[in-house]
Amino acid sequence: MEIKDLLKKPLPEMPGDIKAALAQNNITLTSFENKNDILQNEKLQNEVGYRKTPDGSYLVSMVCPMPGLTSEMIKWWFWWHAQESLHYQVWFPGAHYGISYRKKDTDYFKQPTLPLFQPNTHYPVEKIGGMKMPLRIDFVTPESFGFSRQLMEQNNIPLIVCGHVGALKGLVRHTEMAHIFKQTENGLFLISRFWLGKTMKSPLLKKLIITDKMAKGMAEHCCIEYRNLAEILPILYTDNQPADQQIFAEL
Repeated sequence: MEIKDLLKKPLPEMPGDIKAALAQNNITLTSFENKNDILQNEKLQNEVGYRKTPDGSYLVSMVCPMPGLTSEMIKWWFWWHAQESLHYQVWFPGAHYGISYRKKDTDYFKQPTLPLFQPNTHYPVEKIGGMKMPLRIDFVTPESFGFSRQLMEQNNIPLIVCGHVGALKGLVRHTEMAHIFKQTENGLFLISRFWLGKTMKSPLLKKLIITDKMAKGMAEHCCIEYRNLAEILPILYTDNQPADQQIFAEL
């Protein structure tokens, strides 16, 4: 299937239970420092909503079942989609405008097949909460982000995609982001957390930008984009493997 054809596919609708959870906003204010609690606590793993914290930042929590997906597909996606704006646009048509990556990471993204992960930087442009935002995301290993590899292994979590989010090519850092992929019997279950505004140094900017509207918009955006990814990734992953790997997979 042509990638452009997927741009025309209707986006998933937000499930009713997610809408209800966002209206209640009854989530635990798990601090960034206590992020490893999420790996061990099933109640935290199923929370959906957003809440303001005492320091003026927000915690945003979202979940997404991803049946049939593997951690290898997710690793491939976060390497492949940064290579062209069209790849990024198909993830969330109408809300993802374009993407590039840091020149220093060119060798990493120009490999013919998925390389071993190395820290890398994306420059996506997307619409969140009705606002067009040019971002910088510095993706790092779970360990350097503060997650315990031992707890990941003990709790069936093969992969965490995490990073530091900023704006203006990184001049303003504002958010810590983690997408925790838990292995289930029929695929993956995504547990997302955004500590929105946590690393923003200016109290005035935090008050002006990090608002209820922005937090709700982040939750809604995450809900739709990952449900859409769950639908399109098996197709993209299969169609964009090197020819020799596709033949091997069919044997």
